[in-house]
Amino acid sequence: MGGIVRLRSNSKIWAVVVVCLVIAQALASMLLPKSYPLSAITDWISFVLIVSASGAFARNACSAKPRQRLCWILLAGGYAIEACSQILWMHWDLVRKQPPSMSLGDACIFLAWTALILGFALRPHVEPTPQHQRLGTLDLLLLLLTGLYLYLFLVIPWQYLAPEPQSYGSAYKFLALAQDAILLSIVAHGWRHSSGRWRHFYALLTGVIAFDTGMEYVVDSLSDAGHYFSGGWYDATSAACLAGMTFAALMGHRLEPASECGDSDSERFWLWASRLAAPVTLILPLLAAWSFLDRSLPSPVWNFRVLLSLAAVVVFAFVGIVKQARLERELANANRELLDASWTDLLTGVRNRRFFTNSIDADVQQVLRSFASNSSADIRNRDLVFYLIDIDHFKKVNDQFGHQIGDQVLAEVARRINSAARLSDAVIRWGGEEFLLLSRYTDRKEAHILANRILESVGSRPYRVEAAKANLHITGSIGWAAFPWTEMQPSQVPHDQVLVLADYALYQAKGSGRNRAVGLLPPGQTVRGETVDATIYINGIPASPVTTLGPHIEESSAPNQTTTTAKSSAASATS
Repeated sequence: MGGIVRLRSNSKIWAVVVVCLVIAQALASMLLPKSYPLSAITDWISFVLIVSASGAFARNACSAKPRQRLCWILLAGGYAIEACSQILWMHWDLVRKQPPSMSLGDACIFLAWTALILGFALRPHVEPTPQHQRLGTLDLLLLLLTGLYLYLFLVIPWQYLAPEPQSYGSAYKFLALAQDAILLSIVAHGWRHSSGRWRHFYALLTGVIAFDTGMEYVVDSLSDAGHYFSGGWYDATSAACLAGMTFAALMGHRLEPASECGDSDSERFWLWASRLAAPVTLILPLLAAWSFLDRSLPSPVWNFRVLLSLAAVVVFAFVGIVKQARLERELANANRELLDASWTDLLTGVRNRRFFTNSIDADVQQVLRSFASNSSADIRNRDLVFYLIDIDHFKKVNDQFGHQIGDQVLAEVARRINSAARLSDAVIRWGGEEFLLLSRYTDRKEAHILANRILESVGSRPYRVEAAKANLHITGSIGWAAFPWTEMQPSQVPHDQVLVLADYALYQAKGSGRNRAVGLLPPGQTVRGETVDATIYINGIPASPVTTLGPHIEESSAPNQTTTTAKSSAASATS
């Protein structure tokens, strides 16, 4: 609590100092005549205010989340670059006392505002999704590279290769106007689509940038008319705008970004950035063709623009290739997620019958290849065992507690079956209260062990239903059979017939008392530690049943006990 109080106190002191600087500039502009002291006061106050804005945004970066931190770093960096430009201006204005018509400081200001545009375009008030963080940033990078290319193409040749102040001035003013319009539209969009303290943050920014843009062209007009001097009334308004940026940065300190998941405005924003980035890159070939065909340009300018355009084509193509690769990766991930969702049962979270239909052929072929191989490798763990699992008396759960509790029971059933299965196994909701466990790479001689483990996991512990203040004692019945049916002729009995045998075994388990597992094996085969009953015939296929009993359930007369026999539990219940 003390830290928060100190933080607010420091912010207030910071704001008061900035206000005092603006007042000092206003008094100097009103009271002092045009002179060297007035220019020195104005230049130093401007420099301190620029550093103040940079420091305020940098402080925000130190306490921000990683994805929001980049926004604040760009904003702080933009004003740091502008501070460098101000130092160059002070050198010309105070030391050499003759400001140039073309200066490197202009390039610094262009880069500074480019950083501001990129920082606000990354939207510090929103926590982007990973997809937008990856793809949206690339779109903004393309726009940034386009701006830098235009500056190098339109301005630099007239400053260094064939110095011409008039062409330089018109090109620079055009790009500065474009920057102002873009930055103003971005912050205005943030003002419109934000809320709370973020809305106040963007409202202040919109007013400051709009007013500063207007004053910038007032100063340009005065400069063209020869009436500009450092320290005029317009410099007081510029100081107020710089102070406004510090106030905005202080206002944004420790503001938490909102999640953009499900935000339609965020979707439209990044879609706009993506759509704008692609056509903007078409400027490259157009400007390259213009430069190549315009032979009236001075030779140094002509050569520079042609080479610059060729280099830019390579850079833009590389960024485009990276973006395309990421788009393809995102599409592949989305397709995998969609496929996984189509194979998943929404209620229980296990696989559904669509998954079984799409995967069973591959499992069957794998088993047939392993049995057809003449390899001397271990012949164990080659079988594919089908376990059909049914909740006993599940209708009583729905009738007594309602379908909502019944759904919770189904979800808990799936969880307990999954806990008993191996990682290579697949649990499938077969229909209603029935599940199929597809056990891969297993040995039929040990198939009864997994059946017993499932029975124990499902029925050994009661399920607490808090809504009814009752404990459900739930059991299940299992029928299982192994594929291939005969090892000597693996293809003789198809897998769907083996599944029919497992279903018959489940019928036998339910008919002989429930809470047990019945497996079917070809006559003559045995399981470890269990006896095999006499041979029976199912659809003309001889089989020998093997029975495994489930856990013993003790009845309780306590009022909070319910002895309904079924096979799973409530997901919301605790054992």
